[in-house]
Amino acid sequence: MGSPESSVTSAPLTTIGSKHQRLSRAIIPDLILVILLVAYFLHFALQSLPAHFRNDDLMNMALYWAAPLKAIRANLFFWTFSGRPFAAFYYLPLHHFFDLNPKPYRVVTITLIATTIPVAYSLARSLSFSRSIAFLTIVPWCYHPRLASLVFIDAFIYDVLCSLFYLAALAWYVGIREKGRSLHPLELFGCFTLYLCALNSKEMAVTLPVIVLIYEIIKYYHRPNRQTLFEWLWRDALPALIAGLITTVYCYAKLYGRQGVYVHPQGWDAYMPHYSWHAFSTANASFVSNLVYLGANHVIPARIVFAVWASVFLYAFLRRDRVLELMAFWVVITPLPLDFIVPIRGDASLILPLFGWAMIFAKLASDLIKLISKSSIVIDGRSGVGAAIGAIVGGAVTGRVGAAAIGVAAGAMVVRLSAPIFRVVATLIVACALAIYTERQNQVWIPRLLHVGEKEAHVIEAFRALNLRPKPGSKVLLTDNPFADAPWGGDWVPLFIAELLWNDHSLAVYQESKNQLNAQEIAQMDYILAVHEYKVDVIRQRQ
Repeated sequence: MGSPESSVTSAPLTTIGSKHQRLSRAIIPDLILVILLVAYFLHFALQSLPAHFRNDDLMNMALYWAAPLKAIRANLFFWTFSGRPFAAFYYLPLHHFFDLNPKPYRVVTITLIATTIPVAYSLARSLSFSRSIAFLTIVPWCYHPRLASLVFIDAFIYDVLCSLFYLAALAWYVGIREKGRSLHPLELFGCFTLYLCALNSKEMAVTLPVIVLIYEIIKYYHRPNRQTLFEWLWRDALPALIAGLITTVYCYAKLYGRQGVYVHPQGWDAYMPHYSWHAFSTANASFVSNLVYLGANHVIPARIVFAVWASVFLYAFLRRDRVLELMAFWVVITPLPLDFIVPIRGDASLILPLFGWAMIFAKLASDLIKLISKSSIVIDGRSGVGAAIGAIVGGAVTGRVGAAAIGVAAGAMVVRLSAPIFRVVATLIVACALAIYTERQNQVWIPRLLHVGEKEAHVIEAFRALNLRPKPGSKVLLTDNPFADAPWGGDWVPLFIAELLWNDHSLAVYQESKNQLNAQEIAQMDYILAVHEYKVDVIRQRQ
């Protein structure tokens, strides 16, 4: 027989062991779902490996290459740099180790998005307290064919990084707050660091303090025993207010700083805000149309979008559902940095608004599944209801009569299950329907992305085939630009390619028609190269 001391000692250990076992059992289903989601994303994302660099990619890379220390330092002093400095940590190492081979860049991008998936799942799980809602949120969010540029085009690395840090900061914050406590100073420091990384990645991050503040207001509103307003401001709202102060400094630097868009508007026309109700309504109509796969010439009327917003708000507040209330604000607020930019952005830039719409869809789908499983009217005629739902899902997703017939049989079988099993199976059916529909849309939108950057790839290969390494300190002139008619600075591509391939800061590379040179300056050139899409000719080479 053991001593009393050993019995007392072993009891807490047994309790701790059982807690760990319960925790492990609780985590395993989440882990399985995240693995499924990552595998689902990789099914689509790996198709991007043959993709090429676009002119934007080469321009961005060349800008960081030209002033690497300035870009890296700007991550600490974000108000001193007009660009998006965090991407320097992406472009500079990859260029150093892999030159202009696009595949490693693609692999890193895919890895970053795959890393964001468990982060986004964690956020949805913390907000909804539901695996099924979190799962149904991430299925349409982790890969959307209209946002596939995130994976296929490196120029959207800013959106990839911004969404990763934005969601990571919010997931960390919400995960702690939903446990019923405030963040410790070190945890706050971590959240602020992630937020600064998001700001340094892209301007879309400026909405995060507003989202956090609305989250706290909704949380305060739903409390049965509310604290005083001063206590709430000091204990709960203070992190959002501090983040808002950081955002104010950031926005002022971007707009009115030494390199701000209003101080030096030349070259920033594409980023100049145009504030008007027309711009706001037109942009949001375009955004929602993108997310529901409408083409460029088919845009949902703005009044329909506003009606949908109003319906979501009404449903959320009538149900007193915190998740829907937050997401109703989310889909209005997160696109604001894009709403007043002309021409209208969209596609990959909608990664953050898409999370809100995906969570609204998941919550509504979950509510409908629960209603079907609980309703006595539905239970009495569940086979008929299930058959109808199966026919709708099967027919709508595939557009085929055969699939609708299969849906009839599957729906009639599913509804005969017990309520908990029915909810699980119904959730999986909805997820599979989304996956099948995404696969169909992917076949429509993706083939053209694989052809983006083909000319750039040809010119890169032409420079490599030349096998020329100019002597340090040389002057090089590039003529016969194959990108002369390219918009948005694309006509600088030959110069960017030459600088990045030679990787020598001592070289002075000029481009005909872009750099105004007189006859004497041209005569002083050590190299003159005629650049064509498939060949680079040496016109002059000093020995």
